[in-house]
Amino acid sequence: MIIGHEIHKYREAIAAGISELVQIRSVQEAPEPGKPFGPGVDRALRHMLGLAESLGFETTNVDGYAGHAEYGQGGGLAAVLVHLDTVEEGEGWTYPPLGGIIEDGKIIGRGASDNKGPAVVALYALKTLKDMGIAGNRRLRLIFGTNEESGMKDLDYYFGKEPLPEMAFAPDAGYPIFNVEMGNMNVELSCEGRGEAAEGKPKLPLLSLKGGNTLTLIPKTCTALVSLANLDERQAEDVRRLVESHANMSAAYAPGKVLELKADNEPAEGGPTGSRNAIANMAAFLLLLDMDTGVNGFLRFLHEKLGAETNGLSLGIACSDSESGGLVVYLRTITYGPGGARALCNIRYPVSQNGERIFAAVSRIAQGYGIAAEQTRHLLPVYVPETHPVIVRLSRAYEIMTGEKAVMLRMGAGTYARKLRNNGVAFGAGLPGGVDTHVHQADEFIFIDDMMRHAEICLQGMYELLTDNNK
Repeated sequence: MIIGHEIHKYREAIAAGISELVQIRSVQEAPEPGKPFGPGVDRALRHMLGLAESLGFETTNVDGYAGHAEYGQGGGLAAVLVHLDTVEEGEGWTYPPLGGIIEDGKIIGRGASDNKGPAVVALYALKTLKDMGIAGNRRLRLIFGTNEESGMKDLDYYFGKEPLPEMAFAPDAGYPIFNVEMGNMNVELSCEGRGEAAEGKPKLPLLSLKGGNTLTLIPKTCTALVSLANLDERQAEDVRRLVESHANMSAAYAPGKVLELKADNEPAEGGPTGSRNAIANMAAFLLLLDMDTGVNGFLRFLHEKLGAETNGLSLGIACSDSESGGLVVYLRTITYGPGGARALCNIRYPVSQNGERIFAAVSRIAQGYGIAAEQTRHLLPVYVPETHPVIVRLSRAYEIMTGEKAVMLRMGAGTYARKLRNNGVAFGAGLPGGVDTHVHQADEFIFIDDMMRHAEICLQGMYELLTDNNK
């Protein structure tokens, strides 16, 4: 039975619903009683549960961590998982980030595509199933999460109270089907205090260092303030000339004999700072000065064990498998101040590997440089074989609605499929060959036409999970 096109009767309601939800700021904040991730996220959850109730569904709010709307009967359970939280607005917007403006066939605002648009679509898909009176073989639950962007602690709590579905999907990636999500680990590297002294070298104290942000994988810029107070005129001139000789470095003087250095992520020919990672370029440049910055040991670790590499070879963790491809390491952020130096790297490892062994290897090497390593997040890998019922059913839905083969894909990022114990996958909402919707960037948007094409596939997929008519 093909029902995907039935969703179009709700096109205007879906667009209005997305616009309204985008206007709710749902970034994680300090917890309050009954609001574990802050008032904004809680408001978004209550809003969607209220909308679901107005459409005739029974809902449950699980202590503010997550909630659900449910349709159907039976002992089995299938689910669609969406999240209502977003990353922060960030800078560079040309539209109000919480405006939910509908213009030129687009809805613009933070969360429009990740993941508020798909959340509203899924609710109206559930409504369409209810309108049609389709008698399923199990219950179908739409789960609204609230902490996907900041660790997925919401579903850890939720599934401590509620049953795991036997089949599920998260419309939080793209089509066709992502049946592999690599292990995903954040490791913070830190060096307290001044760190290793460089004996016999001119002193060029590092006053501050900052690069990267939590919204992007590859840092575009890195800035450092260094004091020239201990250098004579010739030494200071040598620093200036070295900056000029590297295309990815620039400098400006600040009061008090302070030099502000800036590295970008453009590779410079003929020099050691040839990475597309601005932090790696800055570390290499500061070491090239051959002076005592006060954190040379930390910088040497970044340069020698990370640097321009992304495969983990120098860390001793390079590996691969046929399902996932190769391990990938991203050097994402760095800071230096009175509390010492901090850097964050993200490691994405193959599904066949053990993340704890990988972390132990990184920790051992870091200790050799006097650096502490702390695992601040660890999402276990996902691998769902093509023979799994959820793959079979979603493949059928995709092929029915598009006429294209449902091929299996893999990703290094993470979705709520991480919490489904290999009984769920990422399915939608991005269309193959679709436009960049500026997820996690300024002027995030969705095209309403594209969202309705996703809605057709999503509805058909939910029908396939609900029923056994095509078994």
